[in-house]
Amino acid sequence: MLVPNNSLEKIFNHAVDTAKQYKHDYVTIEHMLFAMLHDENFKEFLADFGIKVADMGKDLARYLETQLDTIKTKHEGDYTPKKTSSLERVFNRCFTSVLFLGKEEIEPTDIFLSMFSEDKSFVAWLMKKYKINKKEVGDYVNQTSAMGLDDSGNARIDDGQANKVLRSFTLNLTDMAEKQMFDPLIGRDNTLNDIAQTLARKTKNNVLLVGDPGVGKTAIAEGLANKIYKKECPAFLEDHTVYSLDIGALLAGSRYRGDFEERLKLVLSALEKKNKTIMFIDEAHMMQGAGTSGQGSTDLANLLKPSLAKGVLKVIASTTWEEYRTSFEKDRPLMRRFHRITVDEPDKDTTLDILKGVKTYYEKFHEVTITDEALEYAVNYSAKYIHDKKLPDKALDIIDSACAKFKVHPAEQKIVDHEGVVKEVSRMTGIEETQIAQKESTNLKELEPSLTKVVFGQDDAIHKVVDKIVVARAGLKSENKPVGSFLFTGPTGCGKTETAKQLSEHMKMPLVRFDMSEFQERHSVAKFIGAPPGYVGYEDGNVGAGLLINEIEKHPNAVLLLDEVEKAHSSVTSVLLQVMDNGFITGSNGKKADLRNVILIMTSNLGAEEMERANLGFTETEKTADDDAVKNFFPPEFRNRLDAVIKFNKLGKETMKLIISKFLEELNVQLKDKDVEVKLTDEAIEYLLDKGFDDKMGARPLARVIDNDIKTPLGRKLLFDTDNKGKVSVTVNEEGLNLEWL
Repeated sequence: MLVPNNSLEKIFNHAVDTAKQYKHDYVTIEHMLFAMLHDENFKEFLADFGIKVADMGKDLARYLETQLDTIKTKHEGDYTPKKTSSLERVFNRCFTSVLFLGKEEIEPTDIFLSMFSEDKSFVAWLMKKYKINKKEVGDYVNQTSAMGLDDSGNARIDDGQANKVLRSFTLNLTDMAEKQMFDPLIGRDNTLNDIAQTLARKTKNNVLLVGDPGVGKTAIAEGLANKIYKKECPAFLEDHTVYSLDIGALLAGSRYRGDFEERLKLVLSALEKKNKTIMFIDEAHMMQGAGTSGQGSTDLANLLKPSLAKGVLKVIASTTWEEYRTSFEKDRPLMRRFHRITVDEPDKDTTLDILKGVKTYYEKFHEVTITDEALEYAVNYSAKYIHDKKLPDKALDIIDSACAKFKVHPAEQKIVDHEGVVKEVSRMTGIEETQIAQKESTNLKELEPSLTKVVFGQDDAIHKVVDKIVVARAGLKSENKPVGSFLFTGPTGCGKTETAKQLSEHMKMPLVRFDMSEFQERHSVAKFIGAPPGYVGYEDGNVGAGLLINEIEKHPNAVLLLDEVEKAHSSVTSVLLQVMDNGFITGSNGKKADLRNVILIMTSNLGAEEMERANLGFTETEKTADDDAVKNFFPPEFRNRLDAVIKFNKLGKETMKLIISKFLEELNVQLKDKDVEVKLTDEAIEYLLDKGFDDKMGARPLARVIDNDIKTPLGRKLLFDTDNKGKVSVTVNEEGLNLEWL
């Protein structure tokens, strides 16, 4: 079905609005042409014929204002102007002509060509004034629609058609640079020199930029276009034009075999016609496979190879390291036609210079003020806390997001300062603002007293843990290691896991816990660190990366608890070596996780058995039993990377009394919404101690006694007693504990 394209619909609506603006009762071809002059593509079309669009627009505006008094409307308020008979004739002729050519859409150029037949109109007078030849326009419009390949496979194309092809399938980066649409390129002079030297070659004058996402590969191409526009490039490049290939536009609508190949041939011929052009291909790995329609089809990469080898085409392509290894490296004939240039992540100083260079652009766009302090902190915090992106991209994201906040939440003073940066980093990472701003000294000061109030009988262990964390937070520890790497040893039920949980809660860090008994077999380790090549799930991002990497990716600032680490396969401890030494772990599929903001806690019951067998009267043997067990089990390189081995003591009866109070407090918190409170008599406490105390098993037997003797009968009372509100007194009788409503 023949339909007008989107541009033509907008143009006609503009023409109607123009008629209303001048209070005309009719829409004429002059209104239509006036509206067409505001369409960017049509303006470029006229520019190809050397027409000064601004001058033509002034002539039309003057005509509409002074010469059309006869069609002034008498209507008041809103109304719809009618089309004149001449405009109707233009539309009808255009429809017939386009239908004859077999086109699927009516374009503004088709309307313009049809206007030539209205020889008594003001438009016809304009054509004569600006020396626009109907035959030239007709050849341009009609031949472009019929462009294709001749019998020898070469594109039939002239200069005018070349301009249209390039507008359809590429972006002119040099023109965009002239319109100041790009931020300045800073700190990439060496890379630009390498690119220029490669482009100056006689053959194989093609560049492949390879780097991690976000390091500025596309910005380098835009920076080159900016340098060319400003004449700040080597002399041989001064009159060049940089075009960015739109692969999506090449593929769109290519329904039949050969359509894609024909379009690409047209683009290549257009670039050759224009001469002195540079084609930029972003995400160049898309070239392989692009345009194929089945077995035996030729993709974009293979179609480009002849032009790349001969040197008739200068190409700058960009891709990531991951795509380079999986795509480019495997296609050696394609790879040898490019000179690879590595684009590294800029350092902090260079990134800061970049941010200072683009600062004014962001201030102008967002209508805010950005302090120099905010830029410095954006660089430092992004480098420290955001690990899934690269500089300068992640630092720019912080600044951009902090500026955008004022559009969502307007304020009288729109200033992006240190506080605004901290809030954005916190929002992006989930890390507490106080920790990011390094204002957590108060919290850390209260950390040890807070932990000792909820973890009883382990004051010395808690003191050692807090000391190591304080050293790390004070910046006195290597930035390439976790905040702390601890091995908690001691008998079961003494509070090792509880300490990790309370540390997570008090430091407001999420707890990531793994029960290492799940990874006892060698094959089960794949779940933890990722499935190796050849295993089911390797290609899956979740399975291939492993549980640990996925969890740390979600929570890069966490307390990582590896419970009963000695029960895991020995290969797990080998993997943990690089975590404790470098702060990174790499999965089998190459995916990395950053653990530099993680507190690593491993718990172990090693030595508990030896402590039980310690000879009576030889207390020293008991004290060193766990030390010997740790030394015998873990290799020296593992122990050497630990910040500390924290020994947890057995729990005595006095400590158990405190634990009973804690259990009771937790129970009353659960009962608060039911208006119920439990009270324990001194006899009940002594009963629980006698029945639940076990110096070898710790607090867990006590918890089971409380569950069986208090929570179970209490649950029955809450469900089945009519009077189920108020205080419940727990006393002792001959049968054991007794619960009564007070």
